[in-house]
Amino acid sequence: MKKITLIFGSPRKEGNSEIMAEQLIASRPVDVEVDRFHVSGMKLGGCIDCRKCWSKGKPCIIDDDMQKIHESLISADLIVFVTPLYWYSWSAQIKPVLDRLLPFLSEDAGANLHGKKAVLVASAGDDQESCFKGLIFSFRQSCSLLGMEIAAELVRTDLYEKGEISDKVDVMEEIRRQGRDLF
Repeated sequence: MKKITLIFGSPRKEGNSEIMAEQLIASRPVDVEVDRFHVSGMKLGGCIDCRKCWSKGKPCIIDDDMQKIHESLISADLIVFVTPLYWYSWSAQIKPVLDRLLPFLSEDAGANLHGKKAVLVASAGDDQESCFKGLIFSFRQSCSLLGMEIAAELVRTDLYEKGEISDKVDVMEEIRRQGRDLF
């Protein structure tokens, strides 16, 4: 593995989902490059379904920060989607990124995500594990459609206050263990 792309979908920097993702990759080899995208601070428009993917030599004709994310995804070996659970699904901040993966399904695609490993990292204030059903369904279906291999689904409940995951020593160790298993 040479490169990891982390896509953070939380509007809160250093929140629970971000802490979980950073713990997950903490044991990566030192020569593995990491691209981090905090999408809440980026200019990202929604997909307009124009079907002009790759027509100008790049995945999308929309001129915004998604171009940087597309470039990183193309060269990544592992893609980590990081989100707090919002209304049983993805946060509003990360959803445009998912919608804008459409170019990788185009007949004219200059690149694809086939064979790349994907990880879902999500936190929720809810106390029922079932709250993740919609998110997990969306993640699995998206990975299947794009030809990505699911490497892990790391979801945790009972995490509402910013950073409170750090106080859960046993959970943090389990996340680090899962991370070691990725490399």
